[in-house]
Amino acid sequence: MKRKVFNYYTLALVLKSLYESCMKAWEQQKNGEKVTACGMSDEDIEELCEDYLPNLMNPMMSKEEVQRKLGVSEATLNRMVKRGDIPNGQQDVGGHVRWWKKWDILPFIRNKHKK
Repeated sequence: MKRKVFNYYTLALVLKSLYESCMKAWEQQKNGEKVTACGMSDEDIEELCEDYLPNLMNPMMSKEEVQRKLGVSEATLNRMVKRGDIPNGQQDVGGHVRWWKKWDILPFIRNKHKK
């Protein structure tokens, strides 16, 4: 039987260590010292907090969330899918509810907001 190296306990230890390093770095930053406790840049922290952690906690977006983020109607969203502007997403068995993995749809949302 293959032994798992990573599990919830390992994740908890890694997150605890990250927490402790970030708290030390925050203290250094608050005191006006050079930050040496954590090797993450401000951009790394922003990307982690805006992209990775929220997506890991809830990796799916509903049709309504995508519409709101893109600022489009349901009909426009359907046309964008049909044209291939955005991925199709996943539908439930009846085909009435559409879901997207955040990893798949967020680049399209960011590109639209940059224009």
